[in-house]
Amino acid sequence: MPDPHIDLTYLERLYKGDRARIAQWIHIYLEEAPAQFQRLSDSLEKNDTERLASAAHDLRPQAHYVGAVRMLELLIAIGQRAREDSANACAGMVGELRSLGALVEDELKTVIAADDPAKEPV
Repeated sequence: MPDPHIDLTYLERLYKGDRARIAQWIHIYLEEAPAQFQRLSDSLEKNDTERLASAAHDLRPQAHYVGAVRMLELLIAIGQRAREDSANACAGMVGELRSLGALVEDELKTVIAADDPAKEPV
């Protein structure tokens, strides 16, 4: 089994192991993150440096909460590179981030399904 892309330790501490609250937060992430990733892609496509840096910054807390260390590293790097160079200079990192975001989403859906075996994965 490949190494996980998430570590829910932070959420477990924050919610004192309350699986229902952790699941609720994960559902919020799964609802909101796709739009934020789309904002990143749109900003890159338009070479909108400020919007790209802002979108990367806005997604950082979610990456932190789900323990997606590589995602957080990429978001920080995208913000810095966009401000120092241009949005287009971040194309490779945004591509990697989008791929990683899909993996994180799949892992979070698996966590939700594991907490409620009666339900199919989201």
